[in-house]
Amino acid sequence: MRNADQLVAMVDELGFCFAFTESGDVPVPACFDHLSTNDQDRKWGWMWGWKDELAAAKRLYYGRLLAKKPTFVAMRMLPVFYATFGRAGEPDDHLDDIRAGRLSDVARRVVEFLAQRGETQTKRMRAELGISSQEGRLQYAKAVEELQRLMYVARVRAVGEGREDYNYTYDLFVRRYPETVRAAERLTSAEAMVAILERLLELAGGVTEKQVARIFDWGDERARSAIARLEAKRGVVRDDGLLVLPRLG
Repeated sequence: MRNADQLVAMVDELGFCFAFTESGDVPVPACFDHLSTNDQDRKWGWMWGWKDELAAAKRLYYGRLLAKKPTFVAMRMLPVFYATFGRAGEPDDHLDDIRAGRLSDVARRVVEFLAQRGETQTKRMRAELGISSQEGRLQYAKAVEELQRLMYVARVRAVGEGREDYNYTYDLFVRRYPETVRAAERLTSAEAMVAILERLLELAGGVTEKQVARIFDWGDERARSAIARLEAKRGVVRDDGLLVLPRLG
């Protein structure tokens, strides 16, 4: 893989994958490992630019999803990921996660700021929210990471040159990807979780229940429920502690 088109083709074929490095106990491919050069500086140069330009052009999705690590998702698979949350795509969807303690007050402020102001770059948003201390910046970074994982907020583009000025602009996911939200309406959260689990098994060959819960951050109960649904349709079997496709069991 030596160019952006080849990266898009790889992500389209896989459905989803890590962008840079694999996550220890999660057997999902990482694009960085398939670049056609041994020059580490060239690898980082290629990937650092491609992740921004391809996501900005909506040729693939880039954000922290799998195991909370930088992830690429094919655009055809993005509605399936969004549908796992079972949300209506309404402006106040985040309030349920606020009340359940899954999102912080800083996250609430970020969502409400973007709802009013639209696409905004990180430095400006922090300034407008009055976040200037080191502790506040850490809370902000954590909040934005969680909002990405839960698909309330999405990166739009990279702005600025050099380490000091480089940062991202963000917007609400539903405003950045309205076509994805509409497509997700055709799937229940249960159907979406089963579809993603099936694709994981095709990529990994075999996984444990714990790995399923961790990679998608579903929690043990939701992971067991998705596995049980796939077992009911005979789409997975158990073999020596692993979940595998029937043809491999």
